Amino acid sequence: MGYRVEHGQKSKYGAWYAQGTSAGFANAPWCDSFVSWAAGTAGVSKSVGKFAHTPDHQAWFKTQNAWATQPQPGAVAFLKKHAQVGIVEEAASGKVTTIEALHGKVQRVTRPESEFSGYGVPKQVQTPLFAGSTTASYFWDDGSGVNGDTGAPASGKPMQKGLAASPSWPMGTEGYVIHNGRKAKFFVGDRGPGDPSGSGVMLDLDGKTFAELTGSSWNSSSLTVSSGEGHIKIDYVITKWGSGLGKKGAPAPFSSGAYNMRDSSPPKPPTPKFPTPKVSEVTKICASTPAQTPTTIKKIANTKTGANTKTGADTRTGADTRTSANTKTTADTETTVGTATPAIQNAANEIPIHEFPISGIAAALIVLAAATAGFRHYTRPRGRHHS
Repeated sequence: MGYRVEHGQKSKYGAWYAQGTSAGFANAPWCDSFVSWAAGTAGVSKSVGKFAHTPDHQAWFKTQNAWATQPQPGAVAFLKKHAQVGIVEEAASGKVTTIEALHGKVQRVTRPESEFSGYGVPKQVQTPLFAGSTTASYFWDDGSGVNGDTGAPASGKPMQKGLAASPSWPMGTEGYVIHNGRKAKFFVGDRGPGDPSGSGVMLDLDGKTFAELTGSSWNSSSLTVSSGEGHIKIDYVITKWGSGLGKKGAPAPFSSGAYNMRDSSPPKPPTPKFPTPKVSEVTKICASTPAQTPTTIKKIANTKTGANTKTGADTRTGADTRTSANTKTTADTETTVGTATPAIQNAANEIPIHEFPISGIAAALIVLAAATAGFRHYTRPRGRHHS
C-alpha cells in the first residue's frame, strides 16, 4: 500500500500493460492496468481480462454475462464517474471498500454503494476452451413421435431449451453459439445429427434456441420453426468439457464413432484477445488529481500527523476535521480512506512505504474464478441416430 507515481510519469503497472501493446501506456493513467496486473499475478487474467480502458473493461464483463449490480469480495468495481475501477475487498452496510490505484497511488478506499455503476464478477466469466464454426440443424425429441421424434435424449435429461445433440463431444459439454449477432447457451445432452454430420452439420440445437437465433417463432404443435430454415451457419465456443465419453476439440461425424472414445487430451485453450485502446483515450477519461485541502487531523496511535495534514483521495472535509481509530469522519464526507491500521494509515497520510501485498488480491480472485460446478457422469454413451 502506498505505491505512488505522479501523473504522467512511468508506473510499474503501466509498464506491465505496455508490454505487447504500446510503449505510451507506461506513462498513462494506470487504474485499470493495476487491476489487470493483479489478475495477471494471480494467474486469472482469462477471468478478469487485460485492460487499460475501463469502458472496454465494463463492456467485456457484460458480454461475458459476468456483470452484477451488487458488490462481492473479489469483484471488479466500476464507478459511475471518472471511469475509476478497483477490486472489492469488503462490502457491508451500504459501503464498498476497494483496493485501487487512485490519483496515482495504490490505496484502500471506502465509498457508498450508490457511487458504483456495477461489478464484473470473475467467477462468472465463461473462459473459452475451444472455438470454431459449423452448420447447425435443430430437433425436439420429447417422446411425442412428432416430426421425426425418435425418443428421449440419450443423457436421460428431459428435452428442454438449451439441450443440444453432438455427434462427438462428451455428454455434459457446455458452451454458446452465435448466429447473426445473436448468442445462445447450450449443453450436450444427446447424440446426433447422424447422416447430416457426414456433410458438415455438426450440431443439433433444440428447436426453441434455433428459433431465437433465426428471429422466428417455435411451433410447439408441429415442432418446427416459423422461418422454415433447417440449417444455419454458427460460431461456437466451448466453456466446459463434459466428463463422459466423447472426443474433445473439433467435432467429428457420427460415423467415426468418436462419441464412444475416452479423450484425456483436450486441445489447448485459445489465447484470449482483449481490445487495446489508444493512449489518448485512457488519458481522457481518467480522473485528474484533485487539489489537496489542508486540514487539522487529531493524532492517533501509530500515525504521525499534525496541522495542515493532507487527507486521502476523494475525501471532502472541513477545517479541524477529527478522525479516530474506527475511521469516522464528518457527516459531509463522501469518501473515506480508512485509518484503522498502520498500513491503511500510510495511504491516508500519503506516506509511500510499501505496496499492497498482492497475495490477498490473488486469493480473492482465484477463489472467485475457480469453477464450482461438478461434472455429471453420463452412463448412456450412445443415443439415437439422426437421419
